Amino acid sequence: MDDTTKEDGSGSSRKAVRKEKRSYIFRKWTWIDVMKASSVGTVHLLCVLAPFNFEWEALLFGVILAIMSALTITFSYHRNLAHRRFKLPKWLEYSFAYSALFALQGHPIDWVSTHRFHHQFTDSDRDPHSPIEGFWFSHVFWVFDSSYIREKMLTLFGQVA
Repeated sequence: MDDTTKEDGSGSSRKAVRKEKRSYIFRKWTWIDVMKASSVGTVHLLCVLAPFNFEWEALLFGVILAIMSALTITFSYHRNLAHRRFKLPKWLEYSFAYSALFALQGHPIDWVSTHRFHHQFTDSDRDPHSPIEGFWFSHVFWVFDSSYIREKMLTLFGQVA
């Protein structure tokens, strides 16, 4: 993909404007971004140490946790909360939403609002995890850049970040 985007990001303008490349690593990190990156980094560090402390019970726990996290993100955050595809009793809805926190993808309100915003502006400059920013940003780095997401949402409502 090239680094050009439409003037307003909506696809309504014919003139392409060259977009300045953003720095993903060497930028001003907010406290919450540092905490997110630290927690994900800690989990990955512990996974590197796992072969030296192997136990079948721990492997089983890890597999169950991975499956539960993936299913609750898909089932709860995505299908139930973001798209409202079905109705659950509140106690069950909250149970699924809190179990999805094990996936380390943030609070349900943040995840749902970002996802709805993403669907509203898919693959445009206003998309919070647009492929216009590059493969790694659209899949991973956007999670650790809350100021970028805030900037995108403020732009939508006509306020300058």
